[in-house]
Amino acid sequence: MPSNAILLFGAVARSGTSFIYTSGNHDWLLEGQQGASSYDAARIPELASTLRPFYEQSLSNGGSCYMSLGDWSRPGAGILYGCTMVKGLLLLFIDNSNYQVDADQLEFTRLQVESASKDTPIVILLHIPLMLPGATLAAKELCGHAQWGAATDTLWQVEGRPRWPAGNLQSTLDFRDLLQAKAAPTGPVVAVLSGHTHEDAVVSLSLPADACEPSGRSWTVRSEGGREKTQEVSGALQYTTHTAAEGAYRVLTIY
Repeated sequence: MPSNAILLFGAVARSGTSFIYTSGNHDWLLEGQQGASSYDAARIPELASTLRPFYEQSLSNGGSCYMSLGDWSRPGAGILYGCTMVKGLLLLFIDNSNYQVDADQLEFTRLQVESASKDTPIVILLHIPLMLPGATLAAKELCGHAQWGAATDTLWQVEGRPRWPAGNLQSTLDFRDLLQAKAAPTGPVVAVLSGHTHEDAVVSLSLPADACEPSGRSWTVRSEGGREKTQEVSGALQYTTHTAAEGAYRVLTIY
């Protein structure tokens, strides 16, 4: 794994492209670790060592958006969650590559969303898409799926690791609820970008129109590059995009 990470990091560095990095489950999963303490035991050690160069060069490293947190010294800052401002847009990454969002990640997100100016649109970057109304994928493809847990873990023997725990953390479900409550047009969250499934998909993040009233500035999000037709929306959507390894991409324009 270290040699693969070095090769990839070198290619990204040579491209001169600015990026924000958040890990996927196959970035840190070490197969054949049946004796590990948990299914995600390798996650933080790998993020803090093998994958650290990506975080050090990420736009989220030392961004001005951290100032709103005050004296924040949590160990997960910068690798399990982070933020940056790009041309007036607040980008937050939350590492849910183990299918869960912990209490620190939830608190970080809440502080960022609640302290942001009403004129600042927010985009959330995740690896695993959230379970939302309209999402029909299996538990292994979604974060916050009601059936996620040991009973639906069909790959633990194939991957040689401990089973998933019994079910979701409450903080995972609260995170999803927070994003829905703060989604445009009632809040500043205009989009969630995710991957993991290797498929293009779009589902609504916003609450039903009859359950909310617009407040603050209105934003329009234009999506191009997915397999869906180009579209423009004023509510918030979750966009899942096919793998870049096969040439897939998505371009969002927010105005």
